[in-house]
Amino acid sequence: MGWSDRLQQWLLRAGLIISAMLLLRFAIDFSEGADWWLAAPFWMLVIAALTIGITNVFSQARLALLKDSPLTVRTLLLAAIPLGFFASSLDCTGLRAEGCTPFCTFVKLVWIPLIAIVCAVYFFRGNQALLAAITLMSFVPLVPHCVCYNPGNGWWIDRLGASPLCYGWGLVVSIIAVGALRSGARLWLSLAFCFTVICGATGFFVSHHYFQFPW
Repeated sequence: MGWSDRLQQWLLRAGLIISAMLLLRFAIDFSEGADWWLAAPFWMLVIAALTIGITNVFSQARLALLKDSPLTVRTLLLAAIPLGFFASSLDCTGLRAEGCTPFCTFVKLVWIPLIAIVCAVYFFRGNQALLAAITLMSFVPLVPHCVCYNPGNGWWIDRLGASPLCYGWGLVVSIIAVGALRSGARLWLSLAFCFTVICGATGFFVSHHYFQFPW
């Protein structure tokens, strides 16, 4: 096992722990003010995310077999990483270029495109150090910065002054996608889940910004 894979392994584990903290906190806060029929699907999504994440992160690396996996699923898994962060940004900022803080704007306009570029370079070169770099870059949007006070952010803002939650689902997508690419296993399942999250976040963007639902 090379140094890049050891680093990758520990980054994925750290990302899984952070994801669990963010998702469970949000699930609890969301459930307090939501009807059961809204809270139940969200809890199911959280449980599915953590289950798939744990399975992928603790799977043995089979990097040599990755080239034998379908090209389509590898391409889409890599595409899901920046798309997950972009969909998360839509939930907060909508179609505006500016976010609620300068850091939010930086993530949306600069950092997410940089993640996309590194994903593209990894696709063509297959260097495992780049896969570790993608995981490391996925932590940057989690710096507490959001000041939009809502049921998801309120708990964090009350304690930290800003929330790290806005890009939480983007981190989840990144951890699951990178874990699948690293292990070469459960590729289609991971892909289906990642795009379920992306579609769900996009649906929330539409309902929140255009219909003020659920808030």
